[in-house]
Amino acid sequence: MQLQGKVALVTGAKGGIGKVIAKRLALAGADLIINDLEISDADPVIRECKDLGVDALPAPADICRKDRVEEMVRQALDRYPRIDILVNNAGIFPAAPLLEITEAEWDRVIGVNLKGTFLVAQSVARFAMVPQHYGRIVNIASVDGKAPAPGIAHYAAAKAGVISLTRSFALELSRYHITANAVAPGWVESEAVLKGDRWQEAVKKIPMQRLGRLAEIAEAVLFLAGDAVAYVNGATLNVNGGLLMD
Repeated sequence: MQLQGKVALVTGAKGGIGKVIAKRLALAGADLIINDLEISDADPVIRECKDLGVDALPAPADICRKDRVEEMVRQALDRYPRIDILVNNAGIFPAAPLLEITEAEWDRVIGVNLKGTFLVAQSVARFAMVPQHYGRIVNIASVDGKAPAPGIAHYAAAKAGVISLTRSFALELSRYHITANAVAPGWVESEAVLKGDRWQEAVKKIPMQRLGRLAEIAEAVLFLAGDAVAYVNGATLNVNGGLLMD
């Protein structure tokens, strides 16, 4: 198992794509710190990861609050001696026309998708990865961060920020043997996508003529979290069926 002996923190992993990512890392042998706004030992993702033969720690925290993030990281380090892998997956995907986005909606989307990514990465790097001189940061961006679709200006701006932030972490932390990369999914079979109908038109523009599978995103994360590609740094890996080729 390629991640045996490693410890991974995955944010927003109670369900959806985060849960799939957490389980894939567990299958590869990593012990898990599983974050969400509310999560406990009773949640299925904790049990399912443990059933794969690894340890799994629920880590409830509001990632938009620096004090809560730092408390989460310190509690995780009380349980484990290190944090090797961070997957910043937590995010929200609301849709609204540009002229109808309220200030509160803007602040919420930027807060969760961009500020939260920054706070968690900064805290994990500061308290765990820099002292141990090792780390793998994988941020979940989006195709919309490169080529925005209509109706999600706040989300697209946040994900563009995630891509830029990933490069900044790569640039400044490389000397500590820490890499930072991003995965930019396109249209995938997530609950947020499937609950609307915009995907039905979008899929016609995808060369592969289908939505991506959550497991395919998880495999991309696993790829960047491993040591076999340690020279990949500051990159954004497109997983979009050919919708955007750059």
